[in-house]
Amino acid sequence: MKLSIEAKVAVAVAIAFAALSLGAIAQEQSEHGTAGLSQMSLRGSDSSLSGHNGTGESQLLARY
Repeated sequence: MKLSIEAKVAVAVAIAFAALSLGAIAQEQSEHGTAGLSQMSLRGSDSSLSGHNGTGESQLLARY
């Protein structure tokens, strides 16, 4: 089976994207020292994203 040049380029781009994605995920995990998300870290991130304004209402704060 012979692949066209476009198919070869598409495969190369897909492999590069997968490799970069895995590298970014590994780097992110190593920076935070976690191998996965735990329930406590999820609760902590939820509480750090919402701010309270004294009237009992909470507002969502954006984190980038």
